[in-house]
Amino acid sequence: MGDLKKPEAKPVPKDHRWILFVSGPTASGKTSVAKFIAEKLNLKFVEGDDFHPKTNIEKMSHGQPLTDQDRYGWLQALHEHATHHPIGPGTEHLVVTCSALKRQYRDMLREGSDKAGDLRVHFLHLDAPEEVLTKRAAERKGHFAGPALVHSQFEVLERPTEDERDVLIVNVDQSVEDVQREALERVKELLDDDPE
Repeated sequence: MGDLKKPEAKPVPKDHRWILFVSGPTASGKTSVAKFIAEKLNLKFVEGDDFHPKTNIEKMSHGQPLTDQDRYGWLQALHEHATHHPIGPGTEHLVVTCSALKRQYRDMLREGSDKAGDLRVHFLHLDAPEEVLTKRAAERKGHFAGPALVHSQFEVLERPTEDERDVLIVNVDQSVEDVQREALERVKELLDDDPE
């Protein structure tokens, strides 16, 4: 367990900004994994759900799936914040939660790295069978997204493909501790391979 408390990874690069989007369907554990990684690697955590307009939250609270149009404004707001956030000590690099269910959504979030030479975007996709996440969604308390939303998200889910080389995939059909450990190790390896 000592590895979880003090990861032995080289520091996050200082010559460019680094954004990790923790993605996956609802109930995949995006927030807990993202907070864990941000804490262990001293990165700034951003909750993507905070950028949803009220209308989106209301739809999801009633089990209604979001359309591409619903998500577009949200993704734009999240993209703008991630690529233009105020930079100061400890805020250069971000860990951001975002479902990023489709390839086109991930491509939209990648756009900033193409336009800003000092920005590198990566994804950590949390994956599990639909029935596992449906059960988790039914058991959690106080979240606007219930189990009905899981099925609708799996209907539109486009899992990352091999040509998306900036995506790491972690199976979350295991204990929270094991998911956190594996996610942290994968991100540390990513940092170790990150060119200066």
